[in-house]
Amino acid sequence: MGKSSLGKILGLIISMIGFAAHGMQSPEAALNDIQHSQFDDQYEVLLVGEKQIPLVISESNTAITRGVAVLISESGRNPFSEHGLSQLSTSLNNVGWVTMIMPAPISGFWPALDETTTNNQAADTSSQTPDTPTSVAVQETLTKAATSQIEQPAFELHEQQIIQQMQAVTGKTRQYNGFFLVIAQGTSAAWLTKIYAENKLDQPDGMVSISPQWPDRSYNQQLPKWVAETQMPYLDVYSAWDTSWAKATVSQRKIQSIKSLKMMYRQRELIGQTMDNQQFARLGKEIYGWLTHMGW
Repeated sequence: MGKSSLGKILGLIISMIGFAAHGMQSPEAALNDIQHSQFDDQYEVLLVGEKQIPLVISESNTAITRGVAVLISESGRNPFSEHGLSQLSTSLNNVGWVTMIMPAPISGFWPALDETTTNNQAADTSSQTPDTPTSVAVQETLTKAATSQIEQPAFELHEQQIIQQMQAVTGKTRQYNGFFLVIAQGTSAAWLTKIYAENKLDQPDGMVSISPQWPDRSYNQQLPKWVAETQMPYLDVYSAWDTSWAKATVSQRKIQSIKSLKMMYRQRELIGQTMDNQQFARLGKEIYGWLTHMGW
């Protein structure tokens, strides 16, 4: 076996270790969790090709519904967990939005750990023995893996699956009147930004992008251009807890959008601790303020 093939296999193994260590999971695993923890009428199953994707729909808590917000998580992150994107749902429901929450696909793409995350994990596991998966040798490999490129076939596969998943959920949104808002996180935010900029999907009425990033320098550098090329209103959210990949493009995302005279673009920093209930409440207020400013 050549060094190149061995490296790819090692990279996949390392990324999978990272997923397990950080509670990451596939949409199938998320569906299994929901089936064991909730009643049948608390979720739906979205069929995307031959895949079953869990979809949790929460109705508006107001007399007048403003529209539907589709929330799609970072690839591999469980949006229904304690620190998942579903924590944003209540804030939106209370101001007149129906929410539809689903995990992102993982096929063709296992995000490598960010260097900062790797270093923090190494500090948290310093008491472990040298032969554990989080030993110094593995941590060094994880750090190097974070700079590796996403191969083009994997990139295209993942993008196509996000497109198919969004097409499937859009059919559900048509059951409701009002605006169509997309809220995406991490790699999903980056991919959807690119997809909408290139008109590969019908654009929503607005998009909230939370810490958009790809763990790949060549793709990540193009993200500000794609943000500027989107036609819909765009709320660009970042925080001190973002990965180094997301932080790397913060200023350029704003600069490129201003240069292109992009309308209804707003960039906001989410101040405070990492994502918890209180932080999601702050994010809900930021989104509400932006939507109110636009007259929604």
